[in-house]
Amino acid sequence: MRVHGSEEWAKIRSEGRAQYLLRYGVLRRGIPTGIAVALLIELLDPSGGMPDALLAPRFLWRLLLAVAVFAASGCLSALVNWRLHERRFDRPG
Repeated sequence: MRVHGSEEWAKIRSEGRAQYLLRYGVLRRGIPTGIAVALLIELLDPSGGMPDALLAPRFLWRLLLAVAVFAASGCLSALVNWRLHERRFDRPG
């Protein structure tokens, strides 16, 4: 969890919670982690056949699922972080 200073938090807060969840939950955590996990699973699969396996429907479904799961968990993590910052700087929300 990244802790923002009061001036930095004021700027981030002015952009809104939805923007924060998108930026920190989905774009900075969910998508990169989902891609990394899907690639790692494919690399460790003994029946692999890299790099052709990256175009297989099985991999594409795995990638979609991993990105969706990690984007959702990233949003939850970012929401908790948002609320902690709101509490830290005495703002309701």
